[in-house]
Amino acid sequence: MSRIQLTPIPIVDDPLALVGNTPIVRLKLAEKFSLPGIELLAKLEFLNPVSGSIKDRVAYRLIQDAEKAHNLGQDTTLLVPTSGNLGISIALMANKKGYRTIVFVPERTTVDRIRMLQSMGVDIVRTPSEVHPGASESSFKLAEKLLSEIPNSIIINEFTSQSNVQVHYEETAEEIFAQVGGKLDVLVVAVESGGTITGLAKKLKSKIPNLKVVAVEPEYSRIEEGKSANLSTLKSWKVEDIGNNFTPSILDKSLIDIWFKVSDKDSFATARRLIGEGVLAGPSSGSVVSAAISYAETIIKEQREARILTILNDTARNYGSTLLSDDWLLENDLMEESIMKKLEYNRIEKYRGASVEDLQLPAAVTILPNAKISQALDIMLSRDFSQIPVIDSHKKLLGYVSLSSLQAHLDAVHAQPDDPVSDWMFSFGKGEGRRAPYQIITPDTPLSELAKFFENHSFAVVTDSERKFCLGVVTKYDLYKRWRV
Repeated sequence: MSRIQLTPIPIVDDPLALVGNTPIVRLKLAEKFSLPGIELLAKLEFLNPVSGSIKDRVAYRLIQDAEKAHNLGQDTTLLVPTSGNLGISIALMANKKGYRTIVFVPERTTVDRIRMLQSMGVDIVRTPSEVHPGASESSFKLAEKLLSEIPNSIIINEFTSQSNVQVHYEETAEEIFAQVGGKLDVLVVAVESGGTITGLAKKLKSKIPNLKVVAVEPEYSRIEEGKSANLSTLKSWKVEDIGNNFTPSILDKSLIDIWFKVSDKDSFATARRLIGEGVLAGPSSGSVVSAAISYAETIIKEQREARILTILNDTARNYGSTLLSDDWLLENDLMEESIMKKLEYNRIEKYRGASVEDLQLPAAVTILPNAKISQALDIMLSRDFSQIPVIDSHKKLLGYVSLSSLQAHLDAVHAQPDDPVSDWMFSFGKGEGRRAPYQIITPDTPLSELAKFFENHSFAVVTDSERKFCLGVVTKYDLYKRWRV
């Protein structure tokens, strides 16, 4: 393959000058999935230079709007409800102007993006992932509350701003039309705020009347429906920067021809396939390409040809702890199927006759129920633990505390660093407190049984047969290490 000779980009004073004009490439996945007559294209929005996402386009326009409508200065605070990428884009741009930024992000936001925000000195407020926008703990309501408490603060809300639509109508859509030479049959776009798909569909349908627009959301997202049929059964998803449990006001559903819901497993598996093809896009891009492939199969059945364009929103580099982590994918049952089959084979061959004792686990590191949350966090962070067992003075197992749970409660100001861990631990057995499912795992437990246990759990506490003493903690990673032996 020969490289295209491009005109070198001149030196610029500001990375913002390079936002947009992202390339379109052909994906070879159409060949791998045997899709004759299908030309599968991808617009690489993750090559935007500020945050590595399509939100760079939106953030620039929203800040411009805010500066026109308000007298912004060094004492201005921007309150940004976001799923992650918009917050990063706005924070990077706001820092250059001297504005303070507070972002409100869901609990599922990756630690990679949280650390990026922290490195910019951004104040971070974590909110429940699937809470309804009208709930008091939602990012929108918390932003409104702080608006009344922080002088010279404004809310940057992409879910209600028409500029989120206009930037794609005026710029992104024009780029696409020029790049495809006006020839496009299907446009596939992930939906969160609705700005991207509304702006693109409105402009491109006016230029390409027969264009079909496909909207993509996570399996348990409720954007198309508008609300959850039963809030008590609301389920979460792990793909970020896509999906919602309400229909944003700026989304024009009349422009959408077909909706696809894509599972987490298909999203992460397809994103990893894209990485194998040299396209370093994030999980939501996996959702989009997975939906495009499914729709392409429908077209083939109708014996038609089609040029399909997918919009790949953000970079895989923002997901080092999830998408790029084999361990995390394995722990969350999101490993790509072909790799899983290989691992399953290895498990059967290598674990035959072996038990937990053969893993040679180190002695358990434990903590007492009256220890402070801050002490538990220090132990887990210094030793790279995700959880730590809680035992009483007689070394009897009481339960465990989770790193992510404690951090979430601290971030939400539900817990304080000096609180005893007993107030926030997951308890085993009878008594008050939050219940955690418990299955006895002993040194004699066959590894095949332990592997089955890990189909629904991320770790196990190893005890004696009477569950009197905590002997160790075993995770799926311990098994994974053995698979690779």
